[in-house]
Amino acid sequence: MNTNTSQGKHLPHLASLLFVAMMGASILTLLPLWVGALTDQGVFTGQQIGWLASADVIGIFLSSASAIFWVRRLPWKPIALVGLALFALANLASLGIEHFGPLMATRIIAGIGCGSAYAIALAGLGDRRNPQLAFGLMVTAQVAFGTIGFFAVPRIMGEADISGFFHYLNAWLLITIALCLFAFPRSEKANEPGESIFATLLSGRAILVFATTVVYYCGVSAVWAYLERIGVNLGLESAKVGDLLGIGFAISGLGSLATPWLSRYAGRVATLLIAMTTQIITMALLIGEFTLDAYLLYAATSIVFQFFWSFSLPLLMDQFNRVDDTGRFIVLCASAFKVGEIAGPPLAAALIVEGDFSAVLWLGIACMAATLLMGLLTERRRTGTTSALVAPV
Repeated sequence: MNTNTSQGKHLPHLASLLFVAMMGASILTLLPLWVGALTDQGVFTGQQIGWLASADVIGIFLSSASAIFWVRRLPWKPIALVGLALFALANLASLGIEHFGPLMATRIIAGIGCGSAYAIALAGLGDRRNPQLAFGLMVTAQVAFGTIGFFAVPRIMGEADISGFFHYLNAWLLITIALCLFAFPRSEKANEPGESIFATLLSGRAILVFATTVVYYCGVSAVWAYLERIGVNLGLESAKVGDLLGIGFAISGLGSLATPWLSRYAGRVATLLIAMTTQIITMALLIGEFTLDAYLLYAATSIVFQFFWSFSLPLLMDQFNRVDDTGRFIVLCASAFKVGEIAGPPLAAALIVEGDFSAVLWLGIACMAATLLMGLLTERRRTGTTSALVAPV
């Protein structure tokens, strides 16, 4: 099988994978708007909002974690379509629910459908000739979705209340389902029954890579969930905060495309160091007393934070792809994201005291510092390989 030729002839396959992956991260992408809408609704407590922010993520984790056993065995297209349809139906079912238990359960079901399709998309992107570039394009697609969302969703919710959030998701899901019906790839790597995936899962390299991404996403999701509220707490209008987050999202797409280039010419260690250190600085600037204009401070920090969030993802995802040649371990990348996302928002909610978000920012800083140390350890353990410091581009 000539994988390169096959992939070159199927750009529609790449497009469908990118749209599925885009929807797989849609809830996290718009998480500040989701948290803000729940807060403004005034129905749920702060701790309940923290758990609702993680509900979809719990479902995504459950389905994506199981994918390591079936992603190379079962047909991709029907599973992806069923997963996307379940996601859309759960969004419709969420309309009008104002009780915590039923809404939590419904959002978990939405995540199960979303996660099944998302795991397949990650495996398909990992099959591409240049996985790091494919993952960069994936982040760019997610950025485009978020950019439009941060400008559109607040205005839609102004007309349709919180239900507008789910209508926005379903509009994109309809497009994604249509693309998948038109063209969707099959697995490029055959399942090998004689090879135990547990040998990969229990290796020191795999555990370290998984744990690094979990810690990173715990910090990112904690800060991201309340980044809109942090802006409002600075005295900015909600619409202005949404516009700044949208601008930051648009610019952050360049970050994911810059990662392969910089990791090739500066090395993976330098790339990781730049990404984590810059994010630590942006969060530190939002703590304590402010001497700068609030709008300029929030604009600079939120935009730079988002840029280097996107910048970091292809680097972390490519580590998963290089741990296992069978192409199964990459689906646990989504699980690592989701474990961190499950922990981050509720932990952040528990740290907020009387509208003070300093502890949330300190949590983000601690997670970034830990990610840097763990990432450097990962790269040090890879110095004996040809791909230790320079990623294939």
